Amino acid sequence: MPDAQLARYSRHVYFDPDEQEFVALCTEFPHLSAFGVSVTEALAELDVALQGAIEIHEDEGWPLPPPIEPPDPTGLPSGRFVVRLPKSLHARLAASAQCEGVSLNSLVIGLLSEGVARGPGAPKEREALAGAAR
Repeated sequence: MPDAQLARYSRHVYFDPDEQEFVALCTEFPHLSAFGVSVTEALAELDVALQGAIEIHEDEGWPLPPPIEPPDPTGLPSGRFVVRLPKSLHARLAASAQCEGVSLNSLVIGLLSEGVARGPGAPKEREALAGAAR
Protein backbone atom coordinates (compact mmCIF):
# COMPACT_ATOMS: atom_id res chain seq x y z
CA MET A 1 0.00 0.00 0.00
CA PRO A 2 1.35 3.44 -0.83
CA ASP A 3 2.47 5.55 2.12
CA ALA A 4 0.14 8.34 0.93
CA GLN A 5 -2.94 6.16 1.53
CA LEU A 6 -1.65 5.06 4.94
CA ALA A 7 -0.92 8.67 5.87
CA ARG A 8 -4.59 9.64 5.38
CA TYR A 9 -5.55 7.97 8.66
CA SER A 10 -5.47 9.82 11.97
CA ARG A 11 -2.91 9.24 14.68
CA HIS A 12 -3.03 10.26 18.32
CA VAL A 13 -0.29 9.75 20.88
CA TYR A 14 -0.71 9.76 24.65
CA PHE A 15 1.66 9.05 27.50
CA ASP A 16 0.52 6.22 29.79
CA PRO A 17 1.90 7.03 33.25
CA ASP A 18 1.13 3.53 34.55
CA GLU A 19 3.13 1.81 31.81
CA GLN A 20 5.64 4.67 31.46
CA GLU A 21 5.41 4.57 27.66
CA PHE A 22 3.64 6.27 24.79
CA VAL A 23 0.46 4.85 23.29
CA ALA A 24 -0.45 5.60 19.67
CA LEU A 25 -4.03 5.19 18.45
CA CYS A 26 -5.92 5.53 15.17
CA THR A 27 -9.52 6.76 15.52
CA GLU A 28 -10.67 5.03 12.33
CA PHE A 29 -9.46 1.64 13.66
CA PRO A 30 -10.61 1.85 17.32
CA HIS A 31 -9.21 -1.54 18.37
CA LEU A 32 -5.72 -0.74 17.11
CA SER A 33 -2.95 0.56 19.36
CA ALA A 34 0.82 0.63 19.44
CA PHE A 35 3.40 1.42 22.09
CA GLY A 36 6.87 2.91 22.32
CA VAL A 37 9.36 4.52 24.66
CA SER A 38 9.18 7.70 22.52
CA VAL A 39 6.50 9.42 20.47
CA THR A 40 8.44 8.56 17.32
CA GLU A 41 8.64 4.86 18.20
CA ALA A 42 4.95 4.64 19.11
CA LEU A 43 3.96 6.26 15.80
CA ALA A 44 6.27 3.96 13.82
CA GLU A 45 4.76 0.92 15.55
CA LEU A 46 1.25 2.26 14.84
CA ASP A 47 2.10 2.52 11.14
CA VAL A 48 3.14 -1.15 11.13
CA ALA A 49 -0.09 -2.17 12.92
CA LEU A 50 -2.20 0.06 10.67
CA GLN A 51 -0.58 -1.40 7.55
CA GLY A 52 -1.41 -4.89 8.80
CA ALA A 53 -5.00 -3.98 9.62
CA ILE A 54 -5.52 -2.47 6.17
CA GLU A 55 -4.06 -5.56 4.50
CA ILE A 56 -6.39 -7.83 6.53
CA HIS A 57 -9.40 -5.70 5.55
CA GLU A 58 -8.39 -5.92 1.90
CA ASP A 59 -7.67 -9.69 2.05
CA GLU A 60 -11.03 -10.38 3.71
CA GLY A 61 -12.91 -8.06 1.38
CA TRP A 62 -14.00 -5.84 4.24
CA PRO A 63 -14.54 -2.17 3.49
CA LEU A 64 -11.88 0.15 4.82
CA PRO A 65 -13.10 2.81 7.20
CA PRO A 66 -12.99 6.20 5.54
CA PRO A 67 -10.31 8.56 6.84
CA ILE A 68 -11.63 11.24 9.16
CA GLU A 69 -12.02 14.56 7.41
CA PRO A 70 -9.68 17.23 8.74
CA PRO A 71 -11.29 20.12 10.59
CA ASP A 72 -12.17 23.22 8.63
CA PRO A 73 -9.12 25.47 9.07
CA THR A 74 -11.25 28.61 8.91
CA GLY A 75 -10.95 30.36 12.23
CA LEU A 76 -8.20 28.10 13.58
CA PRO A 77 -4.88 29.55 14.69
CA SER A 78 -2.06 29.35 12.16
CA GLY A 79 -0.28 26.58 14.07
CA ARG A 80 2.85 28.67 14.33
CA PHE A 81 4.16 30.68 17.24
CA VAL A 82 7.55 31.87 18.42
CA VAL A 83 8.81 31.19 21.92
CA ARG A 84 11.82 32.75 23.60
CA LEU A 85 13.54 30.46 26.06
CA PRO A 86 16.80 30.31 27.97
CA LYS A 87 19.81 29.23 25.91
CA SER A 88 20.45 26.38 28.34
CA LEU A 89 16.94 24.96 27.80
CA HIS A 90 17.32 25.38 24.04
CA ALA A 91 20.59 23.43 24.19
CA ARG A 92 19.00 20.64 26.28
CA LEU A 93 16.06 20.36 23.88
CA ALA A 94 18.37 20.32 20.85
CA ALA A 95 20.50 17.57 22.45
CA SER A 96 17.38 15.52 23.24
CA ALA A 97 16.14 15.90 19.67
CA GLN A 98 19.49 14.77 18.29
CA CYS A 99 19.52 11.79 20.66
CA GLU A 100 15.99 10.80 19.53
CA GLY A 101 16.90 11.32 15.88
CA VAL A 102 14.11 13.84 15.32
CA SER A 103 13.95 17.53 14.54
CA LEU A 104 13.76 20.03 17.36
CA ASN A 105 10.30 20.98 16.09
CA SER A 106 9.08 17.36 16.26
CA LEU A 107 10.50 16.89 19.75
CA VAL A 108 8.83 20.05 21.08
CA ILE A 109 5.50 19.08 19.49
CA GLY A 110 5.75 15.65 21.14
CA LEU A 111 6.59 17.14 24.52
CA LEU A 112 3.76 19.66 24.27
CA SER A 113 1.34 16.91 23.21
CA GLU A 114 2.41 14.80 26.16
CA GLY A 115 1.84 17.71 28.52
CA VAL A 116 -1.60 18.45 27.07
CA ALA A 117 -2.54 14.75 27.22
CA ARG A 118 -1.65 14.64 30.91
CA GLY A 119 -3.85 17.64 31.51
CA PRO A 120 -4.14 19.55 34.76
CA GLY A 121 -4.78 16.34 36.72
CA ALA A 122 -1.12 15.41 37.12
CA PRO A 123 0.27 17.90 39.67
CA LYS A 124 2.41 15.32 41.52
CA GLU A 125 4.29 14.41 38.33
CA ARG A 126 4.90 18.11 37.62
CA GLU A 127 6.16 18.70 41.16
CA ALA A 128 8.54 15.74 40.80
CA LEU A 129 9.83 17.03 37.47
CA ALA A 130 10.24 20.55 38.85
CA GLY A 131 12.13 19.17 41.85
CA ALA A 132 14.44 17.16 39.59
CA ALA A 133 15.21 20.25 37.51
CA ARG A 134 16.38 22.24 40.54
